[in-house]
Amino acid sequence: MKIPKNAIQLIAELKTPKGRKNSFAKFNYRNVEDITQACKPLLEKHKLLLNISDDLYDVDGRLFVKATAIISDGETSLASTGYAELDSSRKGMSMEQISGSASSYARKYALAGLLCLDASEDSDSHQARHSVQVITATQAKKLEALLAQTSSDKGKFLNWLGVKEIKDVPKIDFAKAKSVLENKMQTQIEPLQ
Repeated sequence: MKIPKNAIQLIAELKTPKGRKNSFAKFNYRNVEDITQACKPLLEKHKLLLNISDDLYDVDGRLFVKATAIISDGETSLASTGYAELDSSRKGMSMEQISGSASSYARKYALAGLLCLDASEDSDSHQARHSVQVITATQAKKLEALLAQTSSDKGKFLNWLGVKEIKDVPKIDFAKAKSVLENKMQTQIEPLQ
């Protein structure tokens, strides 16, 4: 796997202590803004770009925000994902606040994975962490078959999905992954004359 130039230096130089304190629950934490503010001067120094985007997924009637953090040098990129559930049962919060909170949590964990931030426990990690369901063995075989049929670069495909192996593809990404490969197969079929 090709890593963006200077990404390792940025990760090594990045310092993002848990400088915020929740005095009620007595824990220290960092938020997305803390991480991005610490990154900005290093991104400029190392000529890298950081982008974070969100997607919304319905998994068995439960809504999840999937955040993807990408660092790029313009030629190569490295990505990581984070997930958080949109829990509409949270009392005292509007839907905008609920979705903003879920987005922040998902983004924070996508950035933590991308930038190798420590995973020491804090209170918000319990609220945001949900076990991510992965595809079934049958779905994995289907993707493997489509990769072979389309002569796709498996490494690039896995990198695009943010996983190391086909069996680790999140269940919520299966339809998208299958669709991309099937569309590629359709474009490879020559029209009848």
